[in-house]
Amino acid sequence: MLSTTEYNKIKWQLDHILATITGPPRQHLRTTFKKKLHEHKLATTYPPFQQSNYEQFFISFRTNDSTLHHLIEQVKSSTIFTLDTESIIIPHKPNKPALIQIQIILSHSFSYVIFIEVCHLPPTNEPTFQLIQTFFQTLFNINNNIFIWGDKNELDGFLSFNLFTYDDINTFNDRNLQSEFKNYWNRKHPHQLKSSSSTNDSECICESCLGLQSNNTWSLQNAVAYELHQWLDKRKTKSSFDIGLDPHLYHFNSSELEYRQSLTQYATYDCLSMQQLLLKLNLITSQELIVDSLNEIDIIISNDLTPPSPHTSNIPITINISPQQSNQAASAIAVLIQTANDNMNDLEAVSSDDDEHQQREILNEQQRNPLTIQERKKIHNRSNTLKQRQRSYKHEIVQRDIDKRFTITDIKNILRQHSIKFCAINTSVSPTTNKKSLYIGIKNKNLLSNYKEQTKQLFTTTHYKQYKHVFRSSNYKDDRRNGYQRRNQTS
Repeated sequence: MLSTTEYNKIKWQLDHILATITGPPRQHLRTTFKKKLHEHKLATTYPPFQQSNYEQFFISFRTNDSTLHHLIEQVKSSTIFTLDTESIIIPHKPNKPALIQIQIILSHSFSYVIFIEVCHLPPTNEPTFQLIQTFFQTLFNINNNIFIWGDKNELDGFLSFNLFTYDDINTFNDRNLQSEFKNYWNRKHPHQLKSSSSTNDSECICESCLGLQSNNTWSLQNAVAYELHQWLDKRKTKSSFDIGLDPHLYHFNSSELEYRQSLTQYATYDCLSMQQLLLKLNLITSQELIVDSLNEIDIIISNDLTPPSPHTSNIPITINISPQQSNQAASAIAVLIQTANDNMNDLEAVSSDDDEHQQREILNEQQRNPLTIQERKKIHNRSNTLKQRQRSYKHEIVQRDIDKRFTITDIKNILRQHSIKFCAINTSVSPTTNKKSLYIGIKNKNLLSNYKEQTKQLFTTTHYKQYKHVFRSSNYKDDRRNGYQRRNQTS
């Protein structure tokens, strides 16, 4: 992260602070230099933080009502959340609230991350603002566990925006993950005395031996580093999170968009890293992600994941079961994919050009009816179909932003022309970017790299024009040949 020159310069500055600088200014300088050196140490010791799959949403005056209704429904489908906030530091004044990040944990590997841009809200008299209030009222529910790295008092500064009240904040079950992590670490890593006769070469990693004060709280960065062994970049802590992060909020140039994307990633990783710590510490389990009753199965389909994929591993599924019914329900619960055909026998026909339309329709449907035996059998059959899909896409080629005019039939014909042996074909269109992606299941993993190289230049707009030109030329020649043969037969 730091060059050798920069590193040595900061170390020298730390050791040679002028004697005339005393009191708080001196302490502030020492803290600044130490943070830079610590950031460098972590960045050179651990790999960068690896995100789990998520989809992001921005809430501002640009947000449409249908998106808010959808988010409210997803809040209802979970009881596990993380919450974080960002504020702007103003010298000699209280910090300025700028951003609230909410993560809806829908499964172990997928979540929604929502950014409420409080400096860019709609007027309070508009229905959109009232829907945002409803979102928080739904979130701040007595049955919801909301994990925060610190205390929920950090929400007090946001009360002036009238999105929620003191009573709302005191309703939900807040979990101070920062405090829980400290207790966990001290239990797991007590101080180890090193004796000369000891054969244990492992270093003691208690708080004291790590250089952490026992009366201080843990930073999220340190927790991620020492527990997850990853570097969580915190260099943008003091950035201007009030500028509007949503790329559609205003008209931005490329550099402005890039900067906002970096701030968005920073804010997102705070939530995602908390989720990974929750899983590592077993503070949330599969049982907690399965809430409500057997009669309430919510299927949430998303076409625009990060990274996007139409396959099971990246489709958020929330299946709700009460603890009393969990044993009985275990055999009855199955993951349901809407595009699968119950009687699908041909693996090539895993998709059609109408899949995207079906997915959008099912996105807004939530079945809340008691399951009959036939319905349970139907779910079981479709789960078997899903498993078959997973096997088909175990080795895959992903082509982003292909020309939308390519049909499934076109794609299959082209792959056969290039002698590419595939077992499954699927496409999806992102609802946010409107770009079409292609997914090709390959049976023989040994041929995957060769096939990837062969398909690099395929399915682009240029390729489509070439393909159709050859196709029309071929049809024209066939028509002429057939006409010539018919004339010879009649003469």
